[in-house]
Amino acid sequence: MNISFNDLVASDYYAIWILLAFYLSAIVSYSSYPIIIKISRLKELMQEPGKRSSHIVKTPNLGGIGIFLGIVSVLTFIGSILSYNNLLCFIGSLIVLFFTGIKDDLVELSPIKKLIGQLLASLSVIIITDVRIHSFFGIFGIELLSYTFSVIFTLFVFILLINAFNLIDGVDGLAGSIGITCSLLFGIYFYSNGNDSMLFISVSLIGALSTFLVFNFSKTKKIFMGDTGSMIVGFILAYQAISFLHINHNVEVFSAISNPPALVIAIFSFPLMDTLRVFIIRIIKKRSPFSADRNHIHHNLLSLGLKHWEISLIASLFVLVMAIMTYTFSNVSLHFSILSLIICSSIFSITPYLLLGVRQNFNNNTLSSNGIKIFRFSNKKPKYYLELRKIYNSVLNIII
Repeated sequence: MNISFNDLVASDYYAIWILLAFYLSAIVSYSSYPIIIKISRLKELMQEPGKRSSHIVKTPNLGGIGIFLGIVSVLTFIGSILSYNNLLCFIGSLIVLFFTGIKDDLVELSPIKKLIGQLLASLSVIIITDVRIHSFFGIFGIELLSYTFSVIFTLFVFILLINAFNLIDGVDGLAGSIGITCSLLFGIYFYSNGNDSMLFISVSLIGALSTFLVFNFSKTKKIFMGDTGSMIVGFILAYQAISFLHINHNVEVFSAISNPPALVIAIFSFPLMDTLRVFIIRIIKKRSPFSADRNHIHHNLLSLGLKHWEISLIASLFVLVMAIMTYTFSNVSLHFSILSLIICSSIFSITPYLLLGVRQNFNNNTLSSNGIKIFRFSNKKPKYYLELRKIYNSVLNIII
């Protein structure tokens, strides 16, 4: 029996193309990581452990190359076969980010130069493909946005999500596992709506990150994704989120979501809340919000004794639960849904810090006398413990 090209792209072979995209991305990236690790060790292209690092040995940090190769392989070959011309500009933007990240991983770019690379990549897809946020969907009573404001706000979302993923890349598996979770959620939606080109983007990212986690968790062949990987992952997820909002703006879509902005916030709840949280703490400390520290959620969970894989699992499950709850209760008002997400995410992000404060206070006020523990409670607390405690109590009062 002869099978024509049109038959190959028919719905009966749809699942084959999806699996092919996943395996191609996974195989290409999996094959590249050992080579990258070997070259990194030979040429001493390693990340030195610093004060903020959760590792104590030098580790290759060019894993973003493997992620990039896996994704671009899928988008280039399958995209060409299935004539998805809209992917050409997207691939071009990935290349801009790729070289920006590589240079930063090797010689450390200044923040402004890194930002310029992110702006160029984001503006390219916004202006050329016109994939942008057209509406606020009634948030603050705002519906349609003017073209200029739409471009500016979409650009802000791109930059925010790119850097949010860069910030959470602090422990093994965290950025990768959350990237898989977010892309899986978007992929399910694109599949249900028959948006093939976006589905292949989702699947290619899942394939590349799945094999990356194998090496990221390895003890003998460990590799980090570096800024190259975190920026590419953040950019691709931002593109999926904006495309998701763009699709829901179209009333003819097969299965439109009634609260798309809330669902996007839910999917990115962990990186967004972590970014907001560290910015608030740095401002309270009268420091630049862009300065580095160890106040991220994953740092607090590490201090509580959790392992890297446990932190990644908890964060991924949190994102999954937030997304499922938001989708399940899509009939509630959009403003209430967003407020609920902010409250739940705030409680989740603050709790590890409060537990650390309680444990520190407990340890500082525990004395040993003749083998018997005596507990002496003091009014002294960590400097910023009381500030966050007030916020935490305020959130609980709102709920109660």
